Amino acid sequence: MSTTDSAGAPTQGAGRYYEAAVPLVAFGVTGAGILLWSAGYPVDFQYFSIGCTISSFILAYLAWIRPRKDIVALSTPIYGIVFLAAPIEAGAGAVLQLLYAAGLTILLIRLKRRFSEEMSGPAPLSPDEPLGKYQGRILADMPPVSPDLARAAGRVFIRFAEGEYEESRRLASVVPEGTDGTVPALLEQAFTIISYQAGRMGEKGAAPDEFPVFSAEQQHLLFSHLPDDTDKERLYNRQLENALILFYVVALGSTDKEIQAGLDMLRPFARRLGGE
Repeated sequence: MSTTDSAGAPTQGAGRYYEAAVPLVAFGVTGAGILLWSAGYPVDFQYFSIGCTISSFILAYLAWIRPRKDIVALSTPIYGIVFLAAPIEAGAGAVLQLLYAAGLTILLIRLKRRFSEEMSGPAPLSPDEPLGKYQGRILADMPPVSPDLARAAGRVFIRFAEGEYEESRRLASVVPEGTDGTVPALLEQAFTIISYQAGRMGEKGAAPDEFPVFSAEQQHLLFSHLPDDTDKERLYNRQLENALILFYVVALGSTDKEIQAGLDMLRPFARRLGGE
């Protein structure tokens, strides 16, 4: 089995862990050093500054992945390296590292408030590019998609693109209802296809004899025309590609900021699915 390579961008859940790690690592390692020092152990605080140094790199990464870059947060590793390289007396080192950990936490809060709220989501698809043309066609031909469905499609797409196939399978196996209690048949079949194929991503060998497919009546709503059914391997892969592209363009309508940010980072993956 094969499909387009995953993009390797961070998940939204992982983003929350990175954010939590900034104060936890900085204060945690420094606190451990203070406890050892208070207990009478000889402590070289130069080495316990590794916690603040790691946290500064995490903060810089969080600043880097945002559309608008926070120069202050991006520069924090410089000071973290200085702390790690410069010998310092235990008492002064403890105070300075606590202050630096507090500063990193304040910068994290600033980053989330000033550089997340101003994010307007993914840049619009150009109507001249293949994905943009497909988005326009889907919006015109398919019933409106509820926010819950758009969010669910985005979560499945993001997990799959990041190579978390089992999680993508699990998410795709539960289809939320639309606003009117129904789900467009095209979307429902896309959930089924991704759930099935994501669950087989670790398996080797040729495509199975039978697998979920889009119906003949649904093919005009797909991004790519399906190949002749005698080429089973290509037909199998094309089902997945069409389902993922459908989820991507549908999820662009989600108002969930985390979904929007994930889709923005994964646009190159979506374009590769479409053959760009």
